Amino acid sequence: MLAGLCPVLQAGLGTALTWALTAAGSALVFVFNSGQRRILDGSLGFAAGVMLAASYWSLLAPAIEMAEESGAFGAFSFFPVAAGFVLGAAFVYGADLLIPEMGFPGLAPGCEHRALKEKRDQDLGDGHSDLAIRIGRAGLQP
Repeated sequence: MLAGLCPVLQAGLGTALTWALTAAGSALVFVFNSGQRRILDGSLGFAAGVMLAASYWSLLAPAIEMAEESGAFGAFSFFPVAAGFVLGAAFVYGADLLIPEMGFPGLAPGCEHRALKEKRDQDLGDGHSDLAIRIGRAGLQP
């Protein structure tokens, strides 16, 4: 908290800071070439690590503390939280596998049909700029 500032102004500054950082991260799409797969892999790995840390410190650690305070499981007070974490991961993995099989490929962005891949590969040779290709992939092309 910033001493001497009203809570509304502090909330506005916090919101502006997070917006600016999100915009700066999003603007990197204009800097890097889409062919640099290692940068994308590193960025996705970093984002996964940040989200895992956020889920632990915001959700799992307080849940473990609450389970310890209840005293119901004794030395194994971490077990209900660990079981919930594993079941949640299994659900996400299962949903990732089942959604394309159920006929909803639009809900699974990682799954592309062969025809879409072939069309994309043909479109790459049309002479468009790299930015136009990225915008076209995002679905903004008429």
